[in-house]
Amino acid sequence: MRTKSIVMTACATLVLFTSAFAQNFEFTPHVGGQINGGLDLTTSLFHRFEVANGINYGVSLGYLLGEHSEVEFLWNQNKADVRAQPFGGVSSIKLFTMTQNQYLGNFLFHFTPREDKLRPYLLAGLGAAALDPNVHGVSGTTRFVYAVGGGAKYNVSNHFGLRGQIKWSPTYITSTNAGYWCDPFWGGCWLVGNNHYLHELDITGGITFRFGGTPTVH
Repeated sequence: MRTKSIVMTACATLVLFTSAFAQNFEFTPHVGGQINGGLDLTTSLFHRFEVANGINYGVSLGYLLGEHSEVEFLWNQNKADVRAQPFGGVSSIKLFTMTQNQYLGNFLFHFTPREDKLRPYLLAGLGAAALDPNVHGVSGTTRFVYAVGGGAKYNVSNHFGLRGQIKWSPTYITSTNAGYWCDPFWGGCWLVGNNHYLHELDITGGITFRFGGTPTVH
């Protein structure tokens, strides 16, 4: 709750600032559904962890650099149950409910000029994901996340629009030892790591508010 309050306060402040002093800003609250993957991590009790699907929501604040490019900050939150699969084919059990907050810096490329009503785009981003297990005495962790996706904007007027988006954002969790690899030609052996990611796919829709000096939409 504290994270959400900080993000909403910061975005509201930025919106007021940009509407008064800047141009070409877009502010978009969004909501949608998120599909989460699982992790093949072996412990003494379990061999796989699954994260349930759920609702996600957040906000983005973007700045139009020109006719086709844009940079934006995006915050996205999702809460989901985490279940573990024990050895021996026993039914999975719920461990905890995890809250995930994504903080991404994104670059958007639009296929049409910014004054067009319909603006399909591609997205790529980097950032961090704060994972909180919501278990007493267990602290959360922050991990690297990247994102790719795309969507479309529909400019209803100079200051109001609609936005739909699909985004894939793998979060790096940990690395485990996958053994050694030896070069048969040059000689020598190296320790090989196996990286584990929590894969997430979300589909969202939102209302966009545009501030300052935007061209006339036609």
